[in-house]
Amino acid sequence: METIITTAKAANPYAKAIRPKVREFAKKAGGLFQYAAVMERIFERVTAENSLGEYTRKTTFVNDFAIAECFGDSSILDTYRRALRDWLSSYEYATELAMSLNHLSWFWHYNGEPDLSRLYADLYYKARDAFYEYYAEKETDSDEQKEKKDEARGYFFRCID
Repeated sequence: METIITTAKAANPYAKAIRPKVREFAKKAGGLFQYAAVMERIFERVTAENSLGEYTRKTTFVNDFAIAECFGDSSILDTYRRALRDWLSSYEYATELAMSLNHLSWFWHYNGEPDLSRLYADLYYKARDAFYEYYAEKETDSDEQKEKKDEARGYFFRCID
């Protein structure tokens, strides 16, 4: 059995793309999906502490990014692009995407992966800017649209701040 596992690992084209700390954390957690679950629990704990228990996780973004980390930076970028494309129109989900990216940036900064931290920080700023652009009021907006965009921006600022 050990030979099969070793051979499978050697044939894994993503093996070299995995950052050392990600590999270490995933191994300690007991595998890819356990690692993703642990990362999600950490996110839940941190957001609960920062919001005094008022925020409840709505998505699996942290879990998705943790899985992507095990396949390299291109997978992280792909996960980001898909999440932003699919969820920007939901201000609650778009907000949690930004929160997740910010959390992961700080997490990897603290845990000694500065390049991964920078990648997540860059993605956070891109997600934030996309949110601002998408929910910016336009002169052609109806009063109802302006009210909804105002609600979305207020929610974003309350959760991010």
